Amino acid sequence: MGFQANGSDAYGRIADAIAAGEIGGVVGIGVEGTWLRPVSYFERAPWAGRRRLDGVDVVDGVVTNPLAHAVAAALRLADANRADEVATVETELYRANDIEADDTSAVRVTTRASGITIAMGLTVCAAEQAEPRVVVHGTAGRITFWYKTDVVEVDGTAGHRTVPCTSTGLLEDLIEHVADPTRALVSPLEESGGFMRVMEAIRTAPDPAPVRPEAVDWRGEGPDRHAVVEDVELWCARVATELRTFSELGAPWATTPPVTAAG
Repeated sequence: MGFQANGSDAYGRIADAIAAGEIGGVVGIGVEGTWLRPVSYFERAPWAGRRRLDGVDVVDGVVTNPLAHAVAAALRLADANRADEVATVETELYRANDIEADDTSAVRVTTRASGITIAMGLTVCAAEQAEPRVVVHGTAGRITFWYKTDVVEVDGTAGHRTVPCTSTGLLEDLIEHVADPTRALVSPLEESGGFMRVMEAIRTAPDPAPVRPEAVDWRGEGPDRHAVVEDVELWCARVATELRTFSELGAPWATTPPVTAAG
């Protein structure tokens, strides 16, 4: 519930654009996150890059840690904040680094009430770091939410427009709620349930499959050395656009089919 983007008014603006029919009917939501992290990132703490530590589940990884904010934003846009609003979670987890956790993953969520599909292509093994985005695909256009810069772009029946958004800080909001409990929180605990369903799917999924060495290009030296998975930016973009997983799209290093978490 500490996802900063939950305080943004972008969600209301996006809902208004959808209600006005600017992109037609919603057909799905895509998430594209292509970051890079050096080997020192996975050496910064005993739990970094681990699925479990001393017999306790850690569940670190690209989906549940660095790009978790993108996951949460997509769930909110799909009205799947709560655990019972998530119908299925499919995962494909891979690792190019010598770690336990996933550093390159595709996740697909289906919501219960609307049946909307959310497909996420996420990695920390990109050649260059790019701003992550959440895209609402419609029958007549699309809306892109750049949650780190709090900007919405609408491309639809009324043309293109860019909407700068504003945010309420979650700590400020909590303080105001404590002072006046009748004032609802913008990010209450129960609305983190959808994200926890995704996290549980990652926790219970098979351990990430290693990306074959010939598909990984190592760049840099020493602690700044970082893995680059072959064409990973292309495959993450296709996941977010076509709403399919790496293996379904035919990524040459994607060797495992998606695993569906038990409901």
